[in-house]
Amino acid sequence: MACEFNEQQDLALNVRRAIPEHPEIFQQWRRDADRYREERPDALIDLEYGPDPRHRLDLFPAVGQKADESAPLAIVIHGGYWQALDKADNRHVCRSFCDAGWTVALLNYRLCPAVDIGEICDDVEAATRCLVQQQQEWRLDCTDIAVIGHSAGAHLAAMLACRTADPQNALGARIGSLALVSGVFALESVIGTRMNERLSLDPSTANRWSPNRWDPPRAIRVDSTVGERETRGFFDQQQCLADAWRSSVNWSVGSIPDADHLQIWSQLADPTSAMAQRLVAHLGSKN
Repeated sequence: MACEFNEQQDLALNVRRAIPEHPEIFQQWRRDADRYREERPDALIDLEYGPDPRHRLDLFPAVGQKADESAPLAIVIHGGYWQALDKADNRHVCRSFCDAGWTVALLNYRLCPAVDIGEICDDVEAATRCLVQQQQEWRLDCTDIAVIGHSAGAHLAAMLACRTADPQNALGARIGSLALVSGVFALESVIGTRMNERLSLDPSTANRWSPNRWDPPRAIRVDSTVGERETRGFFDQQQCLADAWRSSVNWSVGSIPDADHLQIWSQLADPTSAMAQRLVAHLGSKN
């Protein structure tokens, strides 16, 4: 879809433009992720939740979990502007949550332009349903699920909470907390950017898939965080969701000192980091 390019919008939200060294950072992520997988021979890798090759998830059990016990479930959704990256690039960020007593499901999903953002939202909901259905086999406690997302993954986490908030939806009462890291929530802001060449958003679809346009999921704990060195657009996105949600949810908001859009996510590999400690405090340590 051809849309008029908006230089200011692109500067505000284009992470790769703002961080020229991103290829080296992504390479380091993969090395760190591979090391964490090697450290966790107990992990279940590439579990299927649907028919597509990208309908896969990894499951990292809580550290110290006993064989006859279930652990609380945390779902981690990677970023990449709905069009890039993989769970295999993000396994290392599970460390802080596993150390705190959570079993972590790290999701893959289909990518644009092969599918649209609405279909990616369907994938995330399908993966969550699969986890709930398999909770006995995988030793999961799904009574108070935490969902953590970064960038586009934060959008998908917020949309999952919105789409399952209906009391008639069996998942609605199960998602108890969200941790939204450097998220993109008002998708109309993306229309004029270079990223939209692969997303094909127009005003109608952008509104349909923007969580700030949905009724807030009530009785849920939400923490929204950005890095202090991020571009202005991510602060604006955080404020946009706050304006739409904070009167209806248990809302907390913050920023991480001296962190940009990629560094803030990298910190989750270190349980002693400011970011990891903030999110573990928000979600609650289970150890």
